[in-house]
Amino acid sequence: MEKMHVVTKYGLTRRACLYAGLTLAITMFGGAFGVASVARGAEGSAKGKTVGYITFGLQFEYQVAMVEGIKKNAAEAGLVLRIVDGKGDPNLQVTEVLDAVTKQPDALLINPVDAKLIVAGVKRANEANIPVFIMENPPPEGKYLGFVDFDNEAGGAMGADELAKLIGEKGVVLETRGSVGSDQAQLRHKGFVDRMKAKYPNIEVRSLNTEWIADNAYKMVLDAFTQNPNIKGMFSHNDEMVRGVVSALRQIGKLVPLGKEGHVVIVGLDGTPLALDRIREGTQDASVGQDPYAMGGIILGDIIAHFEGKPFDPKGRTEPVLITKENVNDPNLWGNAGKKK
Repeated sequence: MEKMHVVTKYGLTRRACLYAGLTLAITMFGGAFGVASVARGAEGSAKGKTVGYITFGLQFEYQVAMVEGIKKNAAEAGLVLRIVDGKGDPNLQVTEVLDAVTKQPDALLINPVDAKLIVAGVKRANEANIPVFIMENPPPEGKYLGFVDFDNEAGGAMGADELAKLIGEKGVVLETRGSVGSDQAQLRHKGFVDRMKAKYPNIEVRSLNTEWIADNAYKMVLDAFTQNPNIKGMFSHNDEMVRGVVSALRQIGKLVPLGKEGHVVIVGLDGTPLALDRIREGTQDASVGQDPYAMGGIILGDIIAHFEGKPFDPKGRTEPVLITKENVNDPNLWGNAGKKK
């Protein structure tokens, strides 16, 4: 039976918190690897090992938090972490992975923008005998030793339930989606529309291919309201796109406070600091939270265990938590991590 370690509510798994050590330099840069890697092959210690980390894209608040958490955990373990910004560009990211392989790091950590396109990079790393670890968007081909994700389908279903409740279980709603090549987006979509079909027959869902981007959401939401000014609410696959949604509603005079006639319900996903601020202000109703620090802790734990020759679960998962006005100030929410208590 496959093992999986799961993070529920706000906490890290115990295993993700066990690793500590002396700090070593962590370098962040925007291009390919430029420093010779530590010799590979030795087992027993993670200290001094080099990990190439190709991110999804640092223009996203959630991704920045994830990178910061991984940097902190890597420093505590004495890892040399070399970070490359994927910039949300699938083609650029493939080039970055291929270039990273030529520098022979001790391991590669990749958060794919497009799972199918990244296969070429993963296979090249396999050929070079470089261990690969994946976050969030698993490639359909190629080998990787560890994988961590968020229960995206459950997150989509949670968003559907909250949106349905807040609009009175009837009316037209929008879904602003992530990219078509993203496993996360497909699962969030599935969870959302399946729940709506199963439980809320009087709700009509109109999905928009907004590709994670706030500007796309702004333009497409404006167009949707031009076609149907009676839209009751929307679910966004990330909180980043809610920025565009709010701007669109403000422009057409539809940004009405909660409790007032004409209020358009907005449910996002991620639980970012900006989303939490919008919930406090009343311009966003809820967010389905996922914890980037927990996710980063799990995958770093896997990498460290690999270097130390210890067993580890090949798959980890974090679970969604609903964030509303009632619990938005909970200090355990990752989006409140930087706030003074």
